[in-house]
Amino acid sequence: MTSKLKGIAWDHPRGYEPLKKLSKKFTEQISNVSVEWEIRSLKKFGDMPIEDLIGEYDLITIDHPYIGQAHENGLLCDLKDMLSQEVLSELKNQSLGKCYPIYWYANNLYALPIDAAALVAAYRKDLIKAFDLTIPKNWEELRALHQSLPSGHSMAWALCPTDIWCTFLTLCAQFGGRDFIENHQVNKEVGIKALDELRYHLPYLHPKSLEWNPIQILDQMGNSDEIIYSPYLFGYSNYAREGYKKNIIHFTNSPKHPQNNISTIMGGVGLAVSAQSESPELAAELSSFIAGTENQIGPYTKYAGQPACRAAWTDIQNNKLCNNFFSDTITTIEDAYIRPQHPNWNTFQEHGADLLHQGLMNSTTSEQMVKQLNELYSDTMNS
Repeated sequence: MTSKLKGIAWDHPRGYEPLKKLSKKFTEQISNVSVEWEIRSLKKFGDMPIEDLIGEYDLITIDHPYIGQAHENGLLCDLKDMLSQEVLSELKNQSLGKCYPIYWYANNLYALPIDAAALVAAYRKDLIKAFDLTIPKNWEELRALHQSLPSGHSMAWALCPTDIWCTFLTLCAQFGGRDFIENHQVNKEVGIKALDELRYHLPYLHPKSLEWNPIQILDQMGNSDEIIYSPYLFGYSNYAREGYKKNIIHFTNSPKHPQNNISTIMGGVGLAVSAQSESPELAAELSSFIAGTENQIGPYTKYAGQPACRAAWTDIQNNKLCNNFFSDTITTIEDAYIRPQHPNWNTFQEHGADLLHQGLMNSTTSEQMVKQLNELYSDTMNS
């Protein structure tokens, strides 16, 4: 009798291609097992509650802030007791930055790190060189770059609701430190400063910035010469690979505020096992297979993936494949800001993102936006 596993990934080659390829490799090694992967949009990956998925899928790709909610509602398996100490030690020792600990909550391991990401800067190296431009390293240099961009070319920021939230948190952490959120409130001074900084740039940006997510910007950079630089978007090593788009895109660390040694917001993907899976041990075995060092360095990266294993990021061949995407952005992952993971954070995050986006569209003052944001935070936590 064949055991069947069903997983849900997200709709980008980076999100599903390595999972499909490694699952096929897994089934070739273990008889009488089949694995099927379905995909969901990037927005649904960030917003759709796990509650909507656990009844249908054995394996679920998740964003790490969900684990508090998952813990409270008993949605995911604790993988700590399903995997050997040898496997756990390897994951701990080989993971990049906080990629392993972010999936722990209340002494439970709710996912294995398979994908690492943070906001980074994307640029067209050929155009930067052609126009004798300097890639900004801090907020002051980022402001100055607007004046240096040649006519017909622009800078773009990913500022659709989901991504404006990530940029806001990044600017807050860079200016106010890792503890700018305390007692379920955003520090007022820090929040205002971050919004004022973001608001300063808006008049200079590509007019579609408030609509675009990272993939849309990277597609535009890869297919035309209009956008030279984007300072804060989730990196995709795919675009740094030869032949993925017409133009190769290079990546580097985002501009930082010199006040704190903090890079940008942490993203990435963990592979979790549904608490309602009929084959949880088998699903956990597949998860550890995909997250294992050997597969992360080799096939996971080769098949369009962006691994969570540090050795994969320092591997010479992987960097050659991706025009040094990994080595040029590794410190961003290592110094990244980690979002809160308490229950209800994701509800606050989803509505807070819409609040900020609408506020900037409607020219609401920064003071009023932070006030509304903290009222929303309080209401969400008390609901």
